[in-house]
Amino acid sequence: MDKVKITDIAKQSKVSPTTVSRYFNHPELLSQETQTKIEDAIQKLNYKQDHLARILVTGESNLVGVIFPHLHLSFYTELLNQLIKYAKEKGYHLIVYTSNNSKSEELQLIQNLLSYRVKGLILLSHLLSPQEIEELPVPVITIERTGGNYKQINNDNFTGGKLAAELLIQNDCDVFIHINNDYQENWPSFKRILGFEFGIKDRCYERIVENNFTDPYTSKAESTMQKVVQNLLTKYPNKKIGVFCSNDDIANLFERECIKQDFDVPNMVKLIGYDNSPVSNYAVYPITSIDQNISLMAQVAIQSLDNYIPCETIVPAILVKKIQHYDT
Repeated sequence: MDKVKITDIAKQSKVSPTTVSRYFNHPELLSQETQTKIEDAIQKLNYKQDHLARILVTGESNLVGVIFPHLHLSFYTELLNQLIKYAKEKGYHLIVYTSNNSKSEELQLIQNLLSYRVKGLILLSHLLSPQEIEELPVPVITIERTGGNYKQINNDNFTGGKLAAELLIQNDCDVFIHINNDYQENWPSFKRILGFEFGIKDRCYERIVENNFTDPYTSKAESTMQKVVQNLLTKYPNKKIGVFCSNDDIANLFERECIKQDFDVPNMVKLIGYDNSPVSNYAVYPITSIDQNISLMAQVAIQSLDNYIPCETIVPAILVKKIQHYDT
């Protein structure tokens, strides 16, 4: 394995050594035909790239650190899928951690990643302050997180909330409910609440915040949602209720509980989630959702590693209506 050189691969694949080097560093610059030739040669020669040697020689790596708060929400799992997809196209390899709501743990994880001389970090937790992020010695990209002097990728959350409100009003809802697991006013996602409340101002409205919905696939989340639905049935009998949830997983939990309690879904309950993640399509009644364009977020994040500019990119929010839920 150690004896196989770039020149050997070039000879086997009938391309130049420069082209082989480009394959390892910037594969997106090569045609698929050329990439396939080089991949076939690598396989025949049983070549394994020594990433550590590359780091020691060049001082650079194709490793990228990614830190999620957790992976049990569909938004995070789908975003990870998309990050892997676009990273592969660029020749990057991801090292993925979850931080479990501990700032000290996250700082230790970051130090671990820095020891690999990662090209950059992609952060999705709320644990570090903007100042702490700005002090990190590598390019940092945040997604749906508090802003600072680094690259931020956020959804147009205010418009997303407003679109949800407008659709529920169009469907003649009498009562408007927002269900969330948590928020802080400096989080980009808080603008979803602001947009929704702006859209339904002066109407019958209730905001429900339950921390147990942070992981909506637990028994605590299920029992809490059972109480929420029972309370809504008691408080608003014979009313058409419009419900806007902070993500698709909470919306799916709400819908399932409504079905269990014979709440008339989708006629008397109009439901909207956020993210347009796969779970919204696989629900019993596919859930109308605000699309964050997760794929575009991932693409911009990976592209930003090569052309790093500390600025904010706003990804448009798009309403994706599922016909089972809404009048046309």
